[in-house]
Amino acid sequence: MSDNKALLPYGTAPSFPAIEMNCTFEWDNHLASKARNTITARAEEIKNDYQELSDLAKDTEYVNGIEKRYDVQVGRSYWVYENKAGHLFLSMIEPHEWNDTAIRPTNYHGEFVLSPDGTWKRQHA
Repeated sequence: MSDNKALLPYGTAPSFPAIEMNCTFEWDNHLASKARNTITARAEEIKNDYQELSDLAKDTEYVNGIEKRYDVQVGRSYWVYENKAGHLFLSMIEPHEWNDTAIRPTNYHGEFVLSPDGTWKRQHA
């Protein structure tokens, strides 16, 4: 036993009061709730990251599948159009710059920028 019994957090003789355990149910529920919220938030982040990665992969595959008649440059914006024959093409001309209605594409499919890592990132207005 300790030399200084007054400093002990418990009694040292049978006549001392019994040690009672505090109810930890509320604390345990609080910790469980906190852990559940943390895990749920992280799972949502991972889900969003996966969706962004999936969209990036689809856009990159989409733009890479379009015939290019010139060398594309990293960091520059390009626009995807569909001509009257239904073929997709990549252009450096923005939608508002088309003047001649005879050559104007029938459909606009989006603006994309080539990243240094070779992926195509869709630009949202």
